[in-house]
Amino acid sequence: MGLKTRIITFVVLAFSVITLFLCFYITHQVKIFELKRLRAQIDKSVYLMRIINTLPLYNVDMDALKMNMETFFDDENMKSLAIHDSEINININYERPFPFGGTDIKRSFVIDHNGLKLGRLTVVYSTGLIEKKLANFRARLLWFVFAVILVMAVMLSFLINIITKPVAKLVRNTSEIAAGNFDREIEQTGVGEVGTLSRNFLLMRDAVKEKIEELARTNTRLDREIQQKNIQERKILHQRMLISFVNTFFQRSITAQSIQEIAEIFITIAQGVIPSPYCFVGQICDRENNLKILALSDQPQKQFLGLDNAHIKSGFKQHTPGRLIKAITDKTPVISNNVCLNPEFSFLPRELLPIDSIMALPMLNGKDVLGLVTFAGKEGGYTREDQEAATMMIMALVEALSLRIQKDEKQRLEKRMVQSEKMVSVGGLAAGMAHEINDSLTGIRKAVQMIRNSIENPVQENIAPKDKNSLDFNGMGQYLRDQGVFKHLDQIMATGKKVSEIVSNLLSFSIETNLDFSVEDVSHLLDQSFELTSNEYSLEQNFNFSAIQVMKDYDPDLPKVKCRGGELKQVFYNILSNGAYAMAHNTDNPCPTFFMRTYSEKGQVCVEIRDNGPGMPENIRNLIFEPFFSTKPHKECAGLGLSVSNFIITKNHNGTIEVESTPGEGSCFKIMLPI
Repeated sequence: MGLKTRIITFVVLAFSVITLFLCFYITHQVKIFELKRLRAQIDKSVYLMRIINTLPLYNVDMDALKMNMETFFDDENMKSLAIHDSEINININYERPFPFGGTDIKRSFVIDHNGLKLGRLTVVYSTGLIEKKLANFRARLLWFVFAVILVMAVMLSFLINIITKPVAKLVRNTSEIAAGNFDREIEQTGVGEVGTLSRNFLLMRDAVKEKIEELARTNTRLDREIQQKNIQERKILHQRMLISFVNTFFQRSITAQSIQEIAEIFITIAQGVIPSPYCFVGQICDRENNLKILALSDQPQKQFLGLDNAHIKSGFKQHTPGRLIKAITDKTPVISNNVCLNPEFSFLPRELLPIDSIMALPMLNGKDVLGLVTFAGKEGGYTREDQEAATMMIMALVEALSLRIQKDEKQRLEKRMVQSEKMVSVGGLAAGMAHEINDSLTGIRKAVQMIRNSIENPVQENIAPKDKNSLDFNGMGQYLRDQGVFKHLDQIMATGKKVSEIVSNLLSFSIETNLDFSVEDVSHLLDQSFELTSNEYSLEQNFNFSAIQVMKDYDPDLPKVKCRGGELKQVFYNILSNGAYAMAHNTDNPCPTFFMRTYSEKGQVCVEIRDNGPGMPENIRNLIFEPFFSTKPHKECAGLGLSVSNFIITKNHNGTIEVESTPGEGSCFKIMLPI
């Protein structure tokens, strides 16, 4: 509400209140006066009626009495008039209706004459007519007051408008300034107080404008500082969280038993830092930057990399797909938040992995690249903060993997040293045992051969004893054959042959062989050993070796090695026959498979023979290279195959042989030969 409106309202309301008060006060005083006058009139009329009606009532002059009553009833304020005397039967009553309301004033008195009671006169006056006149007077007075107020409001509005016009203009200008329009000009043409007020407002506007501009600059500076502080706080919180995750990773990786388990722990923790539904960790396994998959986050990524369950369990190498190879060759992260529009990521199966973002980072160990860590599928894409967090996590992963690899290498060296000492001890024992057994075995086999020769060959030396004792040579041979003597002799010879093989294996621990080294193709030797194993195993064990599938991954550029081919084939044969035996007795495996791989690494030729059999627990895995240790029944094996294989690789070829096995996931033998 404006100032002019407030002034007019205040003046009109004040004038109206005063006028209404005066109006009601006047009408009230008039009412009091009129009522006072009416009561005086009533008293006077009652007195006259008592005097005038006494004589007619005494004389029982009904005509005079009625005329007197009618005369008095002419008073317009009289509502009713009645005279009554029951003794002479006088009952005169006059009434008129009063539709105006009001208050009744009643007077009733006895008319007497010289002590004689003549009758009772009752008169009733009403104030309704007076109140009606007062109401009409009040209404006219209110209309007059309303007209005066209306005229006064118009004149007052006109006068105030003239007086407050400069102030109203100043108010509009200051309102715009208050709304933020500091460029609004204030006229200074006013005189008197208005002019002074205009000039003061102008000074205030300029001062406020300057203060606001200064405050805006200060706010801008504070906003930048707050933003920087918030960014720093977020970075600090993120770094604290990241350090906490790294500490958790280190604590859990200490108890891990393999690099695969460390990689699985890493993925679980890394997905908490970088919310990605897909992640895998791969280790570089050759010079062509092929990856050995250490761990995957979930099943869909197997289709992403083109792997099946068997490959995942075996840690089989995988060709690095698409643009991800650049992360390894350039040693820099590869990030793409718009995969569907990038032809370099066309290898991704959109129907299986509907992802739009991918981030691949190399696992750097100094100048070397150990492998690749890939995240994919984060909503909103990957940021620089994600890259920094992943880089820090990968540094922890590389450190944990390096420690685990060093620890594994140390354990392998310790086992190799212990095994070497055992072989030296076994060699000394085997030398003496082998000669003693061989001498006894020679006598037994010679005696069996002499017996068969005496019975089966009809030469003169054998016929002479027959004639001397009157025996039928052919009948005697048939009799012995029917009694199973020849069968027992064959068993003795077969057992002797088996013992001879055991003696030969024992002698391999102590006798320096005279076989010469030659340059051989290890992949070719492995194929020959597999063919030999398939033939002999099928014949001896009554097992369909063709049911075993074989998957080969041979390096076409594999360098040849200087070795004893026969000994290496014996090693391969022992490993393959043991694997075939294990898979043949594993009824839970519908698809037994060998995975054979050859490749070169760090100046060595590597041979991996992996099966998907039942695997071995750790207590058995630690004993498989021990002499005379076997998981087969005693009648089927002497327990020297793998111990001899270990001796051939480590002593005769200066190489290494290792085994990795997990119950339910098969076993993997890894042979390293120096080129």
